[in-house]
Amino acid sequence: MILITGGSYQGKLDYAKARFALTDDDICIGKIDFDKKCLAYIDRYALEAVKSGLEPVDIFRANVDALRNKIIITTDISSGIVPMDPALRAWREACGRMNSYLASQADEVWRLFCGIPQRLK
Repeated sequence: MILITGGSYQGKLDYAKARFALTDDDICIGKIDFDKKCLAYIDRYALEAVKSGLEPVDIFRANVDALRNKIIITTDISSGIVPMDPALRAWREACGRMNSYLASQADEVWRLFCGIPQRLK
């Protein structure tokens, strides 16, 4: 698995498309479809999961084998102001747990800042 993270609008999806020759048909945005090569913006999935009372990382733990050849893109929402809204704060914390787990399982972890990729792992 390759995990690509970074702030909003930093070029994560463009980088993944160019580096891995992804087409739009290869990419699932904001939800989980293990038949796709790339799961993009899983933080959006995490928000819907938290709103439904679910722990987002659980679906990845339960399907870790399905992630082996995937490219996962997530927006880092851990920086900045901690939300006052309890649901958004729970989402932020859930994304931290989810991203930490995915990074621990990933073969490579990349962070993009201003469109510049930096390999973390």
